[in-house]
Amino acid sequence: MTLPPDFVSQIHHLRQVMEASFPDFQTDLAWMVGHDRGWAYKAGVDAAVEWMRARLAALGCELQLFESESTGNTLAGTLRGAGRGRYLLIAHLDTVWPEGTAAQWPLVIDGRRASGPGVVDNGSGSLAGYYILKTLQQAGCANFELVTLLCNGDEESGSVFSGDLIRQMAIGYDAAFCLEAPSAPDEMISRRAGSMVYDLRVTGRRAHSQVEPEKGCNAILELCHKVIEAHKIVGDDDVLLISVATVEGGPASGSVPDTARAELDVRFKSMDDVPRIDARFQAIAARAWVPGVTATAVGKVYHPPMESLPGTPRLVELTQAISRELGAELKDTYCGGVSDGSFATVVGVPTLCGLAPYGADYHTHGEWLDLGTVVARVTVVAGLIAALA
Repeated sequence: MTLPPDFVSQIHHLRQVMEASFPDFQTDLAWMVGHDRGWAYKAGVDAAVEWMRARLAALGCELQLFESESTGNTLAGTLRGAGRGRYLLIAHLDTVWPEGTAAQWPLVIDGRRASGPGVVDNGSGSLAGYYILKTLQQAGCANFELVTLLCNGDEESGSVFSGDLIRQMAIGYDAAFCLEAPSAPDEMISRRAGSMVYDLRVTGRRAHSQVEPEKGCNAILELCHKVIEAHKIVGDDDVLLISVATVEGGPASGSVPDTARAELDVRFKSMDDVPRIDARFQAIAARAWVPGVTATAVGKVYHPPMESLPGTPRLVELTQAISRELGAELKDTYCGGVSDGSFATVVGVPTLCGLAPYGADYHTHGEWLDLGTVVARVTVVAGLIAALA
């Protein structure tokens, strides 16, 4: 794709505007990283929502606050333009880090590298959403009808509260851009896996493990057989990954355990795979390796797959063309991880993900952000909106 000369000039103007705002971005990033926003710490997430709400209000955005009783709230800020096209930006303000982490692990900047809790996932992504709106406004680019930034506060716990909100809000939008970081600095993501969790429970019979073990039915031993069998699903049913997340069972040493439970994380490519996956799990639950046990397997889809839609290739092509103007070659990739972008695709909205600034090692104490990617990534999405509109 060849971009017209006047649009090329607009892209570079957007970049200059964002470059001028980069010191402010770093200041805001320090605030984000310096405040606990763990998904289980509602007060901290809600404080970040209010912080973002004040900034979006200063841009003149129309604001909607969706309050949750148990998780962080969700915020939507809409910037209106004078043209055509409705675009949705999706980011999350919560992190995986518990209360108290920010005080123990402050933001550290060493050259291009910034490290700290949630600096990439999703501090830089949510800030990128705000700076996309700010850059469009300051550059005088208003050829769209509206651009909405939706910041949720429960992504790390499965978006149980906000998932339906994203679905409902996405209806009627022309495209969505999920501001999660890419897995590599030279990529974007147009397709992602879906995720579901299976709760596998086994009931056996308790007995004294030394005096009369023959009267017992070992639930933990049965669970081990079932977990091994579940891992055999990978490959023949197009499941990307099955991994045991949690295991528990047994009353105490000296007893044949009568209860056992495991949670299994399942990643899959298409919703069409779900009935086949469930049939396999039900067969595993029904089969008994240890005589006398019973079992149940209950699966729940938390994130549907983010699948490519008819409008997705055009978004990919345009993103690559804009990126080339900025000196980067972005390849289109598939990712086994999930994101909230999937909630937009299930209602028919073409969606790209992996558009936030690049970083790595998230969910670990080595989490870091490449500050050198911030300006280009914000410019790419701002340019996409300008081009599509």
